Amino acid sequence: MSLERPIHADPDLPAALQAALAVALQGPPQRVQRVAAGGRAVWLKQAEQLSLRWRLQKGDTRRAFEADREGLHVLEALGLPVAHVVAEGPDFFATEEVGVQIAHLLRNAEFAGPDRIAAARAAGAGLAALHRAGVAHGRPSIRDICWDGQAARFIDLERFRNGRAGQGAMALDVLILLHSMFAITRGPAPEIDAALAGWQDGAPGGIWTMVQARAARFAWLGALARQVLRLRPGSKELGALPLTLDFVAAQGRDIPAP
Repeated sequence: MSLERPIHADPDLPAALQAALAVALQGPPQRVQRVAAGGRAVWLKQAEQLSLRWRLQKGDTRRAFEADREGLHVLEALGLPVAHVVAEGPDFFATEEVGVQIAHLLRNAEFAGPDRIAAARAAGAGLAALHRAGVAHGRPSIRDICWDGQAARFIDLERFRNGRAGQGAMALDVLILLHSMFAITRGPAPEIDAALAGWQDGAPGGIWTMVQARAARFAWLGALARQVLRLRPGSKELGALPLTLDFVAAQGRDIPAP
C-alpha cells in the first residue's frame, strides 16, 4: 500500500502529523505503530496481510480490523468512551493517543495509589456506560483501556458486534475485565474492587445476577485450571481463572479468614 497522505483526516490534524502518517503508510505494513509529529501522536493500525497458513492460524484478521474500526465509530457516535479516529483509508485507521494503558499502571508498583484506583474505577464505569447503551464490548481487557488522568477510554474493539446485546454478553464482559486484571495482580487487589464498584454503580439492573450465574456455571473450569496449573504454574491466564470465579462467588458474603 502506498499513499501520499492519509485520507478522511480530521481538519485539525497537524500537517506534520499527516505527513508522518503518509510516510508510515509507505513503509512495510505494521499491525500497530505509534506515529508522532507536530506536537501530537496517534496510533496507526493497518490491516494485516497474511499468508494462507497464518490466516488459518490467526483467523479472519480483516474481520477483526473492520470490527475494531466500526466499533470505534459506532460507540463514539453514541457518546461512549472510546478513542477518536482521526484519519482512515481502506486498509488503515489512526486513533488519537488517549493516555497510558491501565494494565501498565497495574504492572508497575511505582504507580500504586489513589490515581491507579481512580483509573481502575473509571475502567469499570466505562464498561457500565457501554452496557447502559445496550452494547457489549466483546473483550474488554484492561490492557485495551487507557487512562489520561481524568477519563478511561477503550482502544481495541476487535470483538465488537454492532446491534443490541443481551445480558449474557454483558456478563461475559465483566468476567473478562476482572480476569484480565487478575492475570496481572495474581491475587486480590484494591484496583479490582474499584473496577467492579465502578461498573456496579452504573450498570443496568439484572446483569450482576447474570455475572454470578455465569461464574457459577464456569466453576468446573476453575477446578480444571487448578489442576493444569500443577503442570504450568507460571501461566498467568490460567491462574487468573479460579481467582476471578472465586472473587465473583465471594461477593455479597463474608470471606472467613485463612
